[in-house]
Amino acid sequence: MDHWLVTLDGNGQTGRDSGDVYTKDGEVIGTWSSDAEGHCSFTPYGETEPVISEPFLGLFCKEVADWHKVKEA
Repeated sequence: MDHWLVTLDGNGQTGRDSGDVYTKDGEVIGTWSSDAEGHCSFTPYGETEPVISEPFLGLFCKEVADWHKVKEA
């Protein structure tokens, strides 16, 4: 079963606190970044400010995937 909602490029790699966000289909939809406490934010391409911020990684990925579904509809 495919359980990944989105992929955060570079997440979990030493020294990485940002990267691209990919959908299951490989489409790059924006960037993620994390602050000093590890809380993630998502900024869609074409935007200058984050539209999603969340302290829990699993919930963050779900919210980004849900945001993308709404944008696609």
